Amino acid sequence: MRPEVSVLMPVRDGARFLDAGIISILEQRAADFEFLIIDDGSTDKTPELLTRWAAADARIRVISTSPAGIVAALNLGIAQAAAPWIARMDADDLADPNRLRQQLVYAACHPHLAAIGTGWTVIDAAGRRLRTETPPGTPEEIAATLPHRNCLAHPTMMLRTEAVRAAGGYRPAFVGAEDYDLWLRLAESHPLGALPAPLLFYREHAAQTAWREIEQRLRAELAARAAARCRRNGLPDPTAHAAMIDLRVLAALGIEATDYQDLLIERCLNLGVDAVRAGQLSAARSALRLLLAQPRARLRTRCHALLLMGRSLWARTTCMSS
Repeated sequence: MRPEVSVLMPVRDGARFLDAGIISILEQRAADFEFLIIDDGSTDKTPELLTRWAAADARIRVISTSPAGIVAALNLGIAQAAAPWIARMDADDLADPNRLRQQLVYAACHPHLAAIGTGWTVIDAAGRRLRTETPPGTPEEIAATLPHRNCLAHPTMMLRTEAVRAAGGYRPAFVGAEDYDLWLRLAESHPLGALPAPLLFYREHAAQTAWREIEQRLRAELAARAAARCRRNGLPDPTAHAAMIDLRVLAALGIEATDYQDLLIERCLNLGVDAVRAGQLSAARSALRLLLAQPRARLRTRCHALLLMGRSLWARTTCMSS
């Protein structure tokens, strides 16, 4: 019998939080689902844990591959999905027990939607709640917001399988913002929706990709936004055949190197502030070192970065001595 939804979880070396993430899906209420877990070449205890879980619950299907990256893992899951809806899930997050049920009910009431997100609660590595984020409340608000920023959290999303396949899935060149690029392409043909309720616990911790690969993520975001603008204006998409997003691709999209550098400085400073606040001191120092390496960083910004760097080092020393 065909399931209502395919839950898609890519993972690489995610053993630390994996059990909790899997349990949060298996304890979903009133949803007929299959659980596709793509092991992207893990070298920790992830394969062992997945073998145990697959033996314990027939809904779990593990697909193991050599390391190919999150985009390849996601596209493999999309190709394998048997359900009309695909629910994204990350191995370090937790799903509210009512998540799938509420999204499926919303989908039944809004059959024109190609994707449905939810609100999310940010937690730390220990599971302590830090803050709650709410997406725009209507398809119209989402459509108005997406050209300016990604307002939908990837692991909250439930995607119509047919629409995602028709859009070509995730594009490898946009790794770091592969979700944003997909939302923008989907939104050109379909409305996207979201439930305001926080139905996912999004975990912030030092190993997550949000703190790393800052330059690649920013280039991908800028390119996704500019490429969507080209398509809206009836122009060819300069990224259509790009293998990666570099400064040459950004230039073809009309983004000057100096503009990119200024945005990179701003992104590094904001990440540094957020990482210090979240206690991710190594991530904070990495972002701030990248900022300080930028020739266009102004003196005031450099001073701010150095103060944050000192604060992170002081906090590290305090933790080590306590």
